[in-house]
Amino acid sequence: MREIFLEGEAWFDASTNKKRPLIVHTPYYDINVTGTQFNVKAYKEDNEIVTTLEEGEIILSPSANTILEENVTMKSGEQAILNKESKNLNIKTVNPRWYTAWKDNKLIFMNMTLEKLIILIERKYGVDIVVKDPGILNYHCDGTFKNETIIEVLEIIKKTLPINYEIVGQQIEITAN
Repeated sequence: MREIFLEGEAWFDASTNKKRPLIVHTPYYDINVTGTQFNVKAYKEDNEIVTTLEEGEIILSPSANTILEENVTMKSGEQAILNKESKNLNIKTVNPRWYTAWKDNKLIFMNMTLEKLIILIERKYGVDIVVKDPGILNYHCDGTFKNETIIEVLEIIKKTLPINYEIVGQQIEITAN
């Protein structure tokens, strides 16, 4: 058996090997892999665990710290979102490329709040962002970034939303415009 213990985000391209199946353990469920491409986002600080199946089939199954009560089989193009607090698992059909583009150094976001976008930017660029005006966190935006620097990304967001930013020491401070 092949086993991976994941906390964070990873994209997998796993081949079928019936003699040595792959199991990805997250803090809230296990993923039994049958040969497929999928993405798992399981950050400790996030309220949701998100598994997006690009190709193939996977089975989400209960684990020691599980919230799941039974196995859930996912098909290509489906996304499972497990809310840690409510313990609800929601499966929906999505465009997987929007959720796996990070592996190709892209950020794709549709109708995303500034609050969630900031988290993506912090993780992609390894920066700390402080928002001085919490009211701006509910602003929504769409976009795709490929090879832009952090400054180029901030400039584009500044032109799209009524915000300003300033680099102060080792942090980026964002305020309302």
